[in-house]
Amino acid sequence: MKYTNVRTAISLVKDFCRNNKKSVVSFSAVFALGLVLGIFITINAVGGEFERIARADMELSAVKVFFTASFMLAAGYGVILLSAAASSLVVVALIPFGVLGYYFGKYMCLLGASYGALGLVNLFIIYTPFFLLSFICLLVAGVRAVNAIGCNKMKNTLVALLKIYGVNVGINFVVFVVIGAFAKVIVVGF
Repeated sequence: MKYTNVRTAISLVKDFCRNNKKSVVSFSAVFALGLVLGIFITINAVGGEFERIARADMELSAVKVFFTASFMLAAGYGVILLSAAASSLVVVALIPFGVLGYYFGKYMCLLGASYGALGLVNLFIIYTPFFLLSFICLLVAGVRAVNAIGCNKMKNTLVALLKIYGVNVGINFVVFVVIGAFAKVIVVGF
């Protein structure tokens, strides 16, 4: 029975990607570009010398990171909602993906280079799942906003985005607060 559920889930993902190929490719490309830019800009900002950031400056707070991430994602969902207002604003939906990718690249560099073993644990257990699952939620929200049609498209898109944002905040809570209770969550500052 589990095998059938997995096959159904894989089929749904394939259908979603096939039906929304342009949006999925565009959003993924901007996310990847933001990730690469985040890595290069962060490395260039310190000249490759991450030792300047002292480990004594490390701040640990799962709740602070949860609320900050949830607020920033709310801003991203607001930008995506704006893209549903008119067909000429569809390009605006790319902005949250670029920003999310940029911060993912920046956090990868800082956690890996500056905070040692605890930074790597945070990168793999806390931050990578957060960024990738947030990307997936934003991808679904972006496709929903870009494909919105009809008289009540803003209202319908708002309701759909609020539901997706709720799922995203739930994921953030599990990643940062629940898992963060076992692994110390680093507040990345640069």
